[in-house]
Amino acid sequence: MQLRSAVATSPVGLQPESQRAPSARGTADRLARLVRASWFWPVAVAAGYVGQVVFRLALVTGQNYPTVGPDEHMYLVLARLLAGGSATEIPSDMVIPGGYPLLISPALRITHDPVHAYHLVLGINALLSCLVLPLAYVALRKLDVPRPVSYVLATVVVMLPPVVFYSQFALADTPLPALVLAWLIGVHGLLSEGPFRRRCGSGILAGSAAGFSMMVHDRGGVVVALTCLVLLVAFARNWAPRPATAATLSALALMYATQRELDRWLLSRLDGTHPSQVGNAVWQTLRTPELYQRTVMRWIGHTWYFVTSTWGMGALGLVVCCACLAGTKAPRADRVVAFLTVALLLGVSLAAAAALPTDRRIDTIVNARYLSPLVPALFLAGTVALHRIKGRRALVRATVAAIALTVALTAALTVLAGDRFHKLNFILWALPDTTFLSSRWSGDWGVFSVPLTTATALTVFTATVLLRGLLSIRRPAVAMIAVGMALTLFAGWATVTIAQHVSRPTAAHGYPDATGFMEQARIRPGDRLVMDLGLGWRTRFTMAYMVLDGRVWTRDLTGPDTPPDGANVAVTTVRTASAPATDSWPKAPSGWHVAVVIPQRDLVIWRRDG
Repeated sequence: MQLRSAVATSPVGLQPESQRAPSARGTADRLARLVRASWFWPVAVAAGYVGQVVFRLALVTGQNYPTVGPDEHMYLVLARLLAGGSATEIPSDMVIPGGYPLLISPALRITHDPVHAYHLVLGINALLSCLVLPLAYVALRKLDVPRPVSYVLATVVVMLPPVVFYSQFALADTPLPALVLAWLIGVHGLLSEGPFRRRCGSGILAGSAAGFSMMVHDRGGVVVALTCLVLLVAFARNWAPRPATAATLSALALMYATQRELDRWLLSRLDGTHPSQVGNAVWQTLRTPELYQRTVMRWIGHTWYFVTSTWGMGALGLVVCCACLAGTKAPRADRVVAFLTVALLLGVSLAAAAALPTDRRIDTIVNARYLSPLVPALFLAGTVALHRIKGRRALVRATVAAIALTVALTAALTVLAGDRFHKLNFILWALPDTTFLSSRWSGDWGVFSVPLTTATALTVFTATVLLRGLLSIRRPAVAMIAVGMALTLFAGWATVTIAQHVSRPTAAHGYPDATGFMEQARIRPGDRLVMDLGLGWRTRFTMAYMVLDGRVWTRDLTGPDTPPDGANVAVTTVRTASAPATDSWPKAPSGWHVAVVIPQRDLVIWRRDG
């Protein structure tokens, strides 16, 4: 009797099922109507975009200055010019493509405080990097992936470490993943059946994205070359309405002309500079037989880094794209996009393998940056394959093929590299993804290991496939939502961990060359700084940006050079700790005096009288 009384007066959660069912069904129906509403998914994507921007901003809290030299400093100096600032010295005396500096230049128009401006640059980076989310969602929807699955998988992609990591610095790698996705979406839309206006718009998107990628980085040259090839074939074989193809070529030509004019303008503003020589380096290396073995080793190494940094999903994407090319059942648009994706990966990795100079760095062989723009596209290809595969045998075959590709790349790299990895310099910033993976086994963030990296990547990949297979082969949408949620958690953990062990220590390490030096040297707004060649290159490159409202020069002050007429501050080095400060600049012109001595760095700061 007591038990029956308790049940009769129990809360809703203990009511009989017959009493609860109408309420539960009503809630489920309301939720279903909400999800089916036309406004729901656009709002969800917009909310996800805002959340990802906040996530990225949280990762860069405390980063106040550029630390990745000379790349960041070159981009920031060019952005300064494009923002209307005065000319100054540019690191390496080389003008690189100005598309990315153009994107971040508004930050340097708003403020002349270098710290505040850098914060704004990182804010722009977050806005650009998070465009991967809506673009990935659109790409998946074009491939007929259900909306909930598309949303979850797009969230995974936008949180992947290779997509997030470079947005934490003023680097052109930030917008490239979104540009590559936009380019592939545009090409797919151009070659797919549909209204002329939509195909023309898709073509203009493809041409603009391809052209702007070349404005952003030399890697974009491969994108432009592949785009021209596909457009010429499409025009000749009438794969798309010829006016739409012509519009695509026109957009591409316009962006190319804009890039040429932008480069010409920047070169005219910077004395003694020269354009990027990357293209010349590539062709020279490819024409040198003695360098073929080195180039092939790097080519394989870069591709190995790519498939492991995507936890094997990139390998599955490659397998799927190659299978799509080999077959005839897929629509033409799918096959062309598969061709472009594979060709871009092989072309960029080969160009990077040939262009990188000979040095003593591990990341020259296994480079992380150059293939990172392809991470979203091929990761999505792999996840779409997991979603579409029907039957356990097909799933096993695809899994084995991806694992075999990863193991083959690992074996080839190990044989070709030999003992080089034990002799070359390990730079943690340049190897964030592999170090994260290998440290899961070793706990050591100061060692590079090919076997441990491969083992961890394949463990994650196998666990992903098993989760997909165990949940339900017959209900792939439900299984893929679960897989996507698990990968999102793993991607978030990996990204935060890499930020803690790589990004933030890198920023802290740069303090003495940036804000620390400015404070010690008592650099004031508007100062015009001339630095002796003996000053460390990191400080010299950083000052090119940090002295934002003045300008800098580098001269051999202890040799034959004299300070420029406009300089009012000079930095020289003391040869011995016991030497007088005045000995650091024996030929100091009259009117200059020692203002500050920094004994811990053996530096002397001079100021011009008056």
